[in-house]
Amino acid sequence: MNKFIFFTLVILSLVTAHIPELVLDDKNYTTDPIIVEEPEISYAYYGKLQGSPHIYKIESEEPFHLYVSLLVPYVGQDETSNVEFHIMKDGEKIMMMHDYENWSKWYEEYGGDWYLQGPSYEADVEAGTYIIEVHSDTNSEDYSLAIGSIERFGPTDIFSTVFILPFMKALFWNEYLMLIIYLALIMLIFGIVVFFLRKNGKDRRKY
Repeated sequence: MNKFIFFTLVILSLVTAHIPELVLDDKNYTTDPIIVEEPEISYAYYGKLQGSPHIYKIESEEPFHLYVSLLVPYVGQDETSNVEFHIMKDGEKIMMMHDYENWSKWYEEYGGDWYLQGPSYEADVEAGTYIIEVHSDTNSEDYSLAIGSIERFGPTDIFSTVFILPFMKALFWNEYLMLIIYLALIMLIFGIVVFFLRKNGKDRRKY
C-alpha cells in the first residue's frame, strides 16, 4: 500500500508540471516543422539538435497569449550555453536571441534535474503564423523548449506523461537506471490496478 501511495504522489506532482513532448530524430525539422496546435497550453518539448535547427510552427486565426522559454541540461559545465531561439511572425522577426549571457541554474523539482535557464518571451500577440527556431553554433546540444503558460492536466495527459517521462529522462539525460525504475513503477501500478479490479470482482460475486 505504501508503494501505491508513493506512485499516487508522483502522479499528483505531475499535475503542476509542463506536459512533456519528445522531439525524436526521425525527420528534418527545418523542412518539416513541429506543429504546435495549442500554443497557450503549457508543453515542454525535449529535443537534441542533430546538425540542423528545430523549427516549431504556430498557426492561429485568433489573438493569443504566447509564452516561450528555453532550458538546457546542467551537467557541471560553465553556466552558459550557445543554444538560442528566435521567434518570427509572418516572416518577420519579433524576438531575436543573440549572445545571451544571463543563464541561471534552476532545479526542476518534479523531474529532479538541474537545468540552465535561459531567456523567455511572453506577450499577447495577434493572429498569424509564428515560427520558433531553436539552434546553436554546432547544432548538437540537448534542450527543452517550453511553449504556453496554461497548466492543463486531464486524465489523458497524466496517462501519457507516465509513459513519456521515463523515455524523456533516458534520452535527455542518458539515465538508463532511471528508465528501469520508471518502467518498474509502471508495471507496479498496472499490477495494483489489476489486483484491485480482481478483488472488487470477487467481492461483488459474493453478493
